[in-house]
Amino acid sequence: MVAKILLAGDPQARIGEIDNILASLNINRNHPDLLFIPADSKLGINEAKKIKEHFAFKPVQAKGKVAVLEDAATLTQVAQNTLLKTLEELPESGLVILGANSESYFLPTILSRCEIIRKYPIKDKVPTESTYGVDYKKDIEKLLKSSLEEQFKYIEKLEERGEFLDGLIFYFRDQLTTNPEPATQFLKTLFEAKKWFKQNVNQRAILEYLMLKMPKPN
Repeated sequence: MVAKILLAGDPQARIGEIDNILASLNINRNHPDLLFIPADSKLGINEAKKIKEHFAFKPVQAKGKVAVLEDAATLTQVAQNTLLKTLEELPESGLVILGANSESYFLPTILSRCEIIRKYPIKDKVPTESTYGVDYKKDIEKLLKSSLEEQFKYIEKLEERGEFLDGLIFYFRDQLTTNPEPATQFLKTLFEAKKWFKQNVNQRAILEYLMLKMPKPN
């Protein structure tokens, strides 16, 4: 199986979907073939190693082994790099589920090896296409061919700078299959920029910096 990243802003919605997936596999929380790491757990290299060890043994009762991180948002970068090897060598019948409220917590290499599932409770507003940056695809493709002066003018006039940053993340995530090396490197910069946005660093300056770092089309 392909590992899954399960995204839901509401923790209860995320937990409910995890339970649904486990139920479809006839696995409960106490199943011997399940490694379940609950939310609020410390998620460092030791936990990544536990997951690797979990898949090193054959399943006892189920068709395959399953590992669940109820909230994987706190996985350290070192832990993610360690977990990456497990995802690359995941047994055909094995499954890893990583819960979170945003994919911005994960390294590009992790994202490229997982199926991303977005779930939202009915009471929440369902995100529009612009939430995921789809509206910015044409703009980004145009910017890639523009001069630096034109790029800076675009950033200056831009109102929804946070949404545009998300648009860049989704655009270059889609480039991982066709242009993996530059896309991976730039995604690392984009995820750093996401952190800077949260620290109230000047957003225009951040986006201008990203224009300087943005890979040029072949």
